[in-house]
Amino acid sequence: MKRVAMTGALVTAVLLTAAQPAAASWLQKPTPPPSGATTWSFSAVSCPSGTWCMAVGATDSHLLAEARAGGTWTIVTIPDPGGGQLAGLSCTSPTFCEAVGSSSSGGVTEILAEVWNGSAWSIQSTPNPSGAADSQFSAAACRSASSCEAVGQFTNGSAATKTLAEVWNGSTWNIQSTPNASGADNSQLNGVSCPAGSACEAVGSSSTGASFASLAEIRNGSTWRIQTTPNLSGSSVSELDAVSCTAANACTATGTGLAERWNGSTWALQPIAKAGGHFPELTGVSCTAGTRCLAVGFYFPQAIQTQVSEQWDGTRWTVVDTSITTPADSSSLESISCSSSTACAAVGFYHDPVTGNRALAETWALRWQLQPPEVPAGALASGLQTVSCPSTNFCAAVGGDELSGSVFDAVVETWNGRFWTVGTTPNASNSNLSGVSCNGAKVCTAVGDVASGGSLKTLAERWNGTTWTVQSTPSPAGAVHSFLISVSCPATKACIAVGFFTDGSGHQFPFAAHWNGTKWALKTTPHPSGSTTSQLNTVSCTAANACEAVGTDDTQTWAEKWNGTSWKIQSTPTPAGGRSARLNGVSCTAANACTAVGDFVNGSSKEVPLAERWNGTKWTVQAAAVPSGSASEFSSVSCSLVSRCVAVGFVTKSGVSLPMGEFWNGTTWAVEPAQSPDPDVTSSTMSSVSCATSLNCMGVGFFDTSGGVEAPVGEQFS
Repeated sequence: MKRVAMTGALVTAVLLTAAQPAAASWLQKPTPPPSGATTWSFSAVSCPSGTWCMAVGATDSHLLAEARAGGTWTIVTIPDPGGGQLAGLSCTSPTFCEAVGSSSSGGVTEILAEVWNGSAWSIQSTPNPSGAADSQFSAAACRSASSCEAVGQFTNGSAATKTLAEVWNGSTWNIQSTPNASGADNSQLNGVSCPAGSACEAVGSSSTGASFASLAEIRNGSTWRIQTTPNLSGSSVSELDAVSCTAANACTATGTGLAERWNGSTWALQPIAKAGGHFPELTGVSCTAGTRCLAVGFYFPQAIQTQVSEQWDGTRWTVVDTSITTPADSSSLESISCSSSTACAAVGFYHDPVTGNRALAETWALRWQLQPPEVPAGALASGLQTVSCPSTNFCAAVGGDELSGSVFDAVVETWNGRFWTVGTTPNASNSNLSGVSCNGAKVCTAVGDVASGGSLKTLAERWNGTTWTVQSTPSPAGAVHSFLISVSCPATKACIAVGFFTDGSGHQFPFAAHWNGTKWALKTTPHPSGSTTSQLNTVSCTAANACEAVGTDDTQTWAEKWNGTSWKIQSTPTPAGGRSARLNGVSCTAANACTAVGDFVNGSSKEVPLAERWNGTKWTVQAAAVPSGSASEFSSVSCSLVSRCVAVGFVTKSGVSLPMGEFWNGTTWAVEPAQSPDPDVTSSTMSSVSCATSLNCMGVGFFDTSGGVEAPVGEQFS
């Protein structure tokens, strides 16, 4: 029987982190120290995918390059012509990158370009402008291995700085003619982005004396021309450092205290946010959509250089935390690269108070963050079984707690986007709620069971935004005990609940109950032939006439489909060489697009996660990621898109069960580490997950500690 089993254990000092609004955030990642170096830092990063990045920089005496595969950075050898520095980097794949900068010899600085072929870096031949005394590249943008732009500046005999651009055609670098700001003493290009085959945007600055103005140039495939750009009012410095374009008519540039947006016709200033009362210099920016950009840089609180990041959401820029976990008295983020809205890397440096500059690498990603539910007053033990989140600012979770005298009460908690609150349920005594489905913050239905006359009967309750009320529910004929485990409400007046009942012989069979807005009615549900131990564990409906339910018995997994008239059993596969498979959760984004999860025992006799996909015709096994540990399983899944699902459960390591989460990106499942709710946990799981959006999910469950604590778990994946 799939009910939460509670044992009497006093809930005493529960060591939980205070709830905070969760969001994707920056996390510092360790990078290996270069052999023999005393100081080192990163200057540029490029991530062609969410699992691979390259970063370049320099040590106190040599160039530096490191690659990140998965979550681990490793040093890769890069040739150094002497006196070199790398300022720009662009990778189109793990087998092609261009790094650009400069090298010095005999007092002369010349441009430098190096290419990565997937196994080694090599220096390329690059022409320097005629008559140049010094020249350097500042940035690069590659569309393919045979198409790159690099920009920078050079000085001529009069010591004036001029703009520089070169193009890579797959075999040679060639200088392009670039204009300079009219009437200015100096002009330079600091950043470049090429969103389409013939379209590139480059940004930088021009200066006359101590006054700096923004500069932008656009290339239409054959020539570069200067664009009109606004400058900060009342400031003598308006310099652009970086640019990122998602289309030829959609670019964002950032720089010294400012951001600007190109819409295909004009550049317009965007007010950026202050960090600690100061406008930062945003030296790097990466946009994945017109309404999604991340920028990094630094500012000077108390005259100390400090790293900073800001996020553009389509309306405004806001500061996001970029904390450093290592000792540092100053820091800066120099470059950022986002392969998607939830996968970015930023690099720069921090200054160790004792040893000097060190490379700094941070990763921006969705992650699990604790959002501890409230422990019901007087509970000896408490847990949450299911959660439903119709929006990011509202979730309802249900479960049960144990009071004195082995009395079990139903529990409901609601999430308002900031914290959990325990609610009051009618008929709570000797009852349990196992499933919940919400159509909004004022429309939820919860199901479970309640003790009555020595038997357990079905239970359903309705939430109207203020109170819960009990609904009359039928139990199957001949049932000794009956349980509703899961419910899905595709509309405010349409709910489908599933579960199982036991008869006088102790045999177990599935059943379904449907609510039409007025009453609950039983529906006939088939079960595997010959089985007397079957149950339906969960249901997901995209319409009142389109539902999928999955279940288990002692011999096999199985699924059923509701077409508006009847339930029909479906065949579900077990992975080759596997056995003892179970399906515990299902989520559908359409009638022909469902994902079911559970677990099975593989050929090595290890319990591992199971994922299966319904395409409207048949169920097929997906290869779920197997986390390190002795056993692991999925208990629930929520899909916001066909290509975006989150599954939760547990993994056992060294005899301790810990919460587990995995993320489906449309191609593969990947483990997303969840947080342990307590440092002394002995057993913990996330039993349910619900995603309000593709970027915001809530998981709930329960945990035990060696000190006797049994309490609910809440974690937000955002």
